[in-house]
Formats: sequence, C-alpha cells, structure tokens
Amino acid sequence: MMPNPLSRLRKGHMARRGGLAVGFLAFALAPIFVGSNVTTMGILTEAVIYALVVVSLNLLVGFAGLVSIGQAGFLAVGAYAAGYSANHLHLALPLELLLSGILAGLVGFILGLPSGRLRGHYLVIITLGFGLAVPQIALEATDITNGFTGLSISNTQFGPIVMNSPRAMYYFAFVVVAISMMLILLALASKSGRAIMAVRDSEAAALAMGIPVARTKVIVFTLSAFFCGIAGDLFAHFEGLVTPADFTLALSLFFLAAVIVGGLGSVGGSIVGALVLVYVQTRSASVGGYSEFIIGAAVVVVLMLFPEGLASIPALLGRRLHLTRGVAELPGPDAVEPGEVSSIIAGADPGEHQGGVNA
Repeated sequence: MMPNPLSRLRKGHMARRGGLAVGFLAFALAPIFVGSNVTTMGILTEAVIYALVVVSLNLLVGFAGLVSIGQAGFLAVGAYAAGYSANHLHLALPLELLLSGILAGLVGFILGLPSGRLRGHYLVIITLGFGLAVPQIALEATDITNGFTGLSISNTQFGPIVMNSPRAMYYFAFVVVAISMMLILLALASKSGRAIMAVRDSEAAALAMGIPVARTKVIVFTLSAFFCGIAGDLFAHFEGLVTPADFTLALSLFFLAAVIVGGLGSVGGSIVGALVLVYVQTRSASVGGYSEFIIGAAVVVVLMLFPEGLASIPALLGRRLHLTRGVAELPGPDAVEPGEVSSIIAGADPGEHQGGVNA
C-alpha cells in the first residue's frame, strides 16, 4: 500500500536534510582529494564563500518573495569593513567577522525600511541603485577605502594559526560558512522564519494572522545583509585586495542567477547553484569576452530542463519513480480522503506547499 501524504512529506524533508549532510561531508573532505591543486582549491573556496552570499539572497528572493539585485553592495560593505578593521583596528578574527556582519546588517536595515511599502519593480529600482552606488562611494571615500587602489589585507590569522595556504584558507571559510548556514536554517525554522514565508505567500493573510508585514520585511533584509557581510569578510581575506571593481552589477546578477538556478526557497539548492555557476564562470574565463554569454547559456539550459531549479531534481526523480510503480499500488478507497486521490495519481504532494523550510 502506498504511504500516506504526510509520511511522504516527512520522507521528503528527511531526504533534503540527508542531502545537506552529504554535501557538508563532501565539502569537508574535498581538500583531502584535491588539496594539492591550488587552482581547484581556489575554485572551491570561492564557491563556498559565494554559497553564503547566494543563500543570503535567497532569504530575500525565495523565502520572503522580495526582489533584490544589489547583493554585491552588501558584500562590498562586509569586505571593506574587514579590510579597515584588519589594517587599522587589528581586531581578533571573530570580532572582525561580527563587525562586518553588523555593519552590513545595519545597511540592510536602512535599505529594508522602504520595503514595507514598496514591492515589485519599485523595490528592484531601490536595490539596483544601492548596488550601483556602493562602488562609487568606495571610489570617493579614499580615507577608508583607498579609492581605486583598494585595500590590501594581510594573511588571515586566528590565534597562533595563520591561514597562509589554500587549504587553510578553504577550511577557515568552510567553518564560518557552515556555522552561518546552521544559523540561517535555525532562523528559518523559528517563528520569525515562518512569518517570513507567510508574508511571501500572502501579505493579506499574514496581516489577518497578526503578522507585522513591514517589520518582517525589515528583519529579512537585515538578516540577508548580515550574512552577506560575513561572506564579504571572507571574500576580502580570500582575495587579499578589495577594490571597487570587485562589486559590479554583473556580480549581483550572478548571485541572482545562482539563486534561480539552484531553486527559490531552497538552502541546498542555493549551495549547488553557487557551485555550478562558479565552476562555469572559472572554466569560461579563458574564452575572452564570452564568459557572460556562456554563463547565461548555462542558466537557460538548466531552467529549460528544471524550471524550478536544481533543487527540484530529487522531487522530480521521486515523482517519476512513484508513477512507474503503476496503478496497482494505488491505495484503497479508505486509505485517503476523496479529494486527495487525483493529486496522488498525478504524483503531487498535498503537503509540500504548506510552508516549512525547504532545505
């Protein structure tokens, strides 16, 4: 007899969490197999850092339903905060990471204030203006950013440990990103996280349930910017030099493309999307001016094959497997409610759109 819909929903959540655990293990063990290859370690480190940026953007786009194309601006705030604190304040590394996140979060809080009243293309314009303004501000604020020359950052050091090798830098980024991902998942599973997804599904219904829509939007903007600022700190130490040219509109669009390729409202999908696009970007960099074209083509191909992103692959495979088991395995008339029969025959999951964290 076919399992009931609730059982299948629980199995789906377990499968997604299992996928995250397998991915975590794969990233943790990667240096053992490719640690001697400096180029590959650089790609992996960049992918890990960008994964945090993409997940932070998915908090806005996928989980809250807010469009933003200025995520590179938050990355820049965190990166310049890291450079300034490393060169002038000489803070301990944990405090430096926290400062970068707080400063970026403060900017996100300010940018999120109008989001309670704006939506759609108006919000796009605000985030676009922010993304374009940050590099220009960095060029003019030479006392802090060194303008066009940029800020150089010394080797990353945590106590007696100096991250002066590709493998050490990778593990540093990996640990920080893993902790950040855990905090993001906990936030999404909390009351505030459920409120964020309720606002995404229907603002009117959220208001009727007593959820403060405007405050919730400000919270998600602040959270997104905070974690992006931490990624900016990692980015600064990874690159060793922070310049305004690092934070272009093209980079913000790259992050948005990674969110869409990975899957809206999926933490695991965001990680995979970042990894795939970083790999495509790196491999296509040697093709002159065709890199952006190749990345765009890759995005189109993925969306043609998987319209809901790479995160939908396990569900699609499960649905195909379910359909191939045949009509003989359909439950008896007392196994399900009458209204659920057609959805089960179609392979749909009656509970999959009822909210919750899509890992």
